[in-house]
Amino acid sequence: MTREVVNLRNWLAFVVLACTLVVAGFLVRSKISIDYASFKTVAATVVTLALAGRICARRGSLRLSLMMEALAFTIALSLLVAVGSYLAISQDYPLADDFLRKADEVLGFDGRGLIRYIDGFPLLAWTLMLAYTSFAFQVLLLPVLLIVSGRPQHGLGLVFGFGLVCIGASTVSVWFPAAAAYVTYGIEPSSLNAINAHFGYQFLEEFHAVRERAAFVLSMGKLQGLLTFPSVHTATAVLCIAFTFGTGWLRYPFLLLNALMAFSTLTHGGHYLVDVLAGGLLALAAVAVVWGVSGLPVRRAGGPARVLAESRSG
Repeated sequence: MTREVVNLRNWLAFVVLACTLVVAGFLVRSKISIDYASFKTVAATVVTLALAGRICARRGSLRLSLMMEALAFTIALSLLVAVGSYLAISQDYPLADDFLRKADEVLGFDGRGLIRYIDGFPLLAWTLMLAYTSFAFQVLLLPVLLIVSGRPQHGLGLVFGFGLVCIGASTVSVWFPAAAAYVTYGIEPSSLNAINAHFGYQFLEEFHAVRERAAFVLSMGKLQGLLTFPSVHTATAVLCIAFTFGTGWLRYPFLLLNALMAFSTLTHGGHYLVDVLAGGLLALAAVAVVWGVSGLPVRRAGGPARVLAESRSG
């Protein structure tokens, strides 16, 4: 096992443990209670993947072990940060939509006009919707694909970067809660012909409930992404591009897909332009951290032969 992979595995384990302790500590003091029964299946999935990874490692199946670990780390971090995002929004700071809208105006960006323009091109709107909804699939499957292709440092680096991005976004969102651009622009879903505004409105019930209720019960079945600033979709798109950049042919389809996903946040995700810019900067900071803790820039690709050789020697 390479030095980079060992470093990333250790850091991922540390971040998951630290997040668990921090989230648990804040939950005790918050108005949020957890419906633990609703999380049993996904928690069992994480444990099963982690155990399967250990078994594969002991039997010498390093690549399969890393695939299982990557999935377990990704799901665990996603759940922990999702709970953290509810804790952040529950602080009930004033809505930042007016500030974010004015920031877009200073940049000369007309979000309402862009949405109306894209709505006039059904095929483009459909393509952007597909790109936007690729988020979960990429977060779960791209690290596995990178590990299968012989680049475990890229796969685990992507998982680690994703965790850092989500932690950073949840922290920042304490002071920048927002109902998102569709509401600010006054765009009703029924007024759109080609764009599906589902994701621009879907989270609002949970968003307002966790802010306004004296006591809130968080259930897995109702879990939503509540963050607007910075854009986690955009940050994830940048991460996916960065960690596939030095991987040969993989870079091209994922460059196109994630460029579309980042753009789709403006048309389908209810984001302001400043959300997108902040998400991009957050991702670059996460990539820099990954470079530092892994001991090797993510662009360096070891290749299957090197990975297998070093795993045998390790």
